[in-house]
Amino acid sequence: MKKTRFERFKARALKDPGIRRAYEEGLEDLRIAVRLAELREQRGMTQTELAAKIHTSAAVISRLERGQNVEFKTLKKVAAALGVRLTLEPLAS
Repeated sequence: MKKTRFERFKARALKDPGIRRAYEEGLEDLRIAVRLAELREQRGMTQTELAAKIHTSAAVISRLERGQNVEFKTLKKVAAALGVRLTLEPLAS
């Protein structure tokens, strides 16, 4: 199947180490954000309810679930409120 113009552009762009690193970091941010939203929804909580539980605003939870920067202590509070632990894993080789 023939690649689209975007697919060809993306392949060329990702050959640049700086662009590839930024792309991969963005994907990791999005993966974490989506997982947090999934966990919240699985527990039947709205963003507003989760925010109230950790004494912050729904806007902070929304930013977190969009992969935007939040304070580390906020991320730890969200994890605790969702009943999960933050862990670090080695990158796949």
